Amino acid sequence: MKMREFYDKHKEMLWNEACEQHRVENIRKIKKFFTYEDIASRDIDDVKEVDVDLFINHLHKVEGLAKSTCNRYIAAISGFFKLAVKYRYIKDHLKIKQTKEILSRPRYFTEEEITKVNEILDNSRHPWVKHFFTLGLMTGMRKGEILSIGLDKEECKKQGKTYGVISKDRKIVHLHQTKNGHDRIVPLNDDANNALLALNDKPSSFYTQKSFYNTWQKAKKYVVGNDDNFVFHVTRHTCATTLANDHGVPTVLIAEILGHRSMETTKRYVHGKQKNLSAIMNQLTGISNNRGEKTNALG
Repeated sequence: MKMREFYDKHKEMLWNEACEQHRVENIRKIKKFFTYEDIASRDIDDVKEVDVDLFINHLHKVEGLAKSTCNRYIAAISGFFKLAVKYRYIKDHLKIKQTKEILSRPRYFTEEEITKVNEILDNSRHPWVKHFFTLGLMTGMRKGEILSIGLDKEECKKQGKTYGVISKDRKIVHLHQTKNGHDRIVPLNDDANNALLALNDKPSSFYTQKSFYNTWQKAKKYVVGNDDNFVFHVTRHTCATTLANDHGVPTVLIAEILGHRSMETTKRYVHGKQKNLSAIMNQLTGISNNRGEKTNALG
């Protein structure tokens, strides 16, 4: 039986005990797996671990997805093949190992890097990518959340997908059915609003995966050459880091902006900027000498 045939015949049984949003997300991941090297047309017992490894490597190296996101794809694919084993289409499910995750991105975009990225995006074949970059930096939204803005509300409700609505006064985006299951209010500043206007308030109408990632890879090569952590998701880290370092915003408020349930998650997004750390340590200048003078005076 072909992969697509198995899916069409048994899709109602895939993750049928999971919440609707989780089920929809897993099905979306399987469909993306199907498009890689025409996996959908392959016999289900002909797909091997190496095919999954190549797909996951593509997601991480080419599309720049985080290892944690890649692991969620692995979990979805494993679930698919477990059902095939249960229904005896194959004897053993694929033994796919999840990759070791980095607990947090060990970086944020510096001001110099942001300037260079904007420069290359301005002169690219797809300058609209710059508006995505601006929205990531100015709001901390995930790329998927940016793409959800302006989508058909009713259709998204049916499919359990995230959708974003811009308020009439354009001060916020109201994200519904987000990744963690809760709605979220995202404040908009002037830069974010201008980026949305440039995208006609519907970023998905400009977006194609190939154009986005090809453009991003060129920007990455221009700015840093080879750095696996130079991915779009770092805009969220940069937003959090800037709010904490440059504006003194409390972690609890940053967590609310980013949509984190756990403060521990938010802490992994906030990095100390070098100039701020240096300024803090400069406050210690002279302490050892002053202590020596006090000791001598007492002696």
